[in-house]
Amino acid sequence: MRLTTSFACFMASTVLATFASAATPTSPETRAEMIRLIDALEKQPYDPAVRDTAGKVMTWLVEAPDVSVTVCTALLIDLDQLEQDGGEILSVQLPFAEARYILENPSKAEDEHGVHVAGVEGVLRTYVAMKSAQPDLKIRPMEKLVKIQSEKKLDAFVTSALEKCQ
Repeated sequence: MRLTTSFACFMASTVLATFASAATPTSPETRAEMIRLIDALEKQPYDPAVRDTAGKVMTWLVEAPDVSVTVCTALLIDLDQLEQDGGEILSVQLPFAEARYILENPSKAEDEHGVHVAGVEGVLRTYVAMKSAQPDLKIRPMEKLVKIQSEKKLDAFVTSALEKCQ
């Protein structure tokens, strides 16, 4: 199943939400639900309900006044190639994984590097789940990230990628 929510739509909705977000912080119940939903998207990226689940998380993330992520497409190496290779779902999983990290570690929400590392790690976990369901799947930018992670160079990669986004 291909997720049609594109990264560009996410960016546009994020900008619009900046002007329309509610002032009420995310309740503990909603925080727990979002963590559960993001976990489900990560573990079951081909679930038939993925579109609805991703939409629910996206709506929450755009409207949440107390959880904010800064999207850096360089963390995905090559967004165009990622999407051409069938990895659209991964482009939205990045901000979701970052949001999950903030929800689980509110005291580290200002640690931009840590948030982005967690986002890339979440994307990599999603890719592992995708490959488990489709063993022949090869998404070139993800294969590069898998190699970077296996060489224990993810922190350095994130630092370098973030320089491209500033």
